[in-house]
Amino acid sequence: MIETASTDDLDFSHAFDAPAKALPSLKASSEKEKQEVTAGADKLQASGYLVNIARKAKRVAPLASRFSILCIEDDPGLLGVLAKKLTLDGYAVRTASDRQTILAELQRLPPPHLILLDVGLPGISGFDILQKLRQHPKLGSIPVIMLTAHSSPEDVLRGLKGGAEGYVSKPFQFDALTAAIETVLGLR
Repeated sequence: MIETASTDDLDFSHAFDAPAKALPSLKASSEKEKQEVTAGADKLQASGYLVNIARKAKRVAPLASRFSILCIEDDPGLLGVLAKKLTLDGYAVRTASDRQTILAELQRLPPPHLILLDVGLPGISGFDILQKLRQHPKLGSIPVIMLTAHSSPEDVLRGLKGGAEGYVSKPFQFDALTAAIETVLGLR
């Protein structure tokens, strides 16, 4: 269960000011990580997408409550479709597409149970947001699934080594995204 905190405890505004540290390259990864990241490379090349990695998060909300998902995405069309689909699936959905809204949503109580995070955002990289989330004392345990068109092995590794529980490439199928969300939240 995610602890309740005051909005002062959830201040994330400083995270946008400091540069993020570089993450290890694919060369510095273990064999297991390299295999996981490159497992779908042939299919990726043939189909244009296939990165769908999900690991159960260490901390998830109790099953009795309604899960909330914060979707951080700058494409308004996709954000609307995501919000509608996830709402129909029974999730409480919050959205953010720019720095100000992202900060406001990360300070809003209660914190989300899961974050879907795009990489290509205006003014900041989703990888940087992920890294800063993982360093935050109150927000660091929120599970994150990267949902992005950045699907090279280096990008996937950067997300997973940065602490993301999942990585789903765009374009994606909703069944694949649903499976990733349910896996990360421990529903599968």
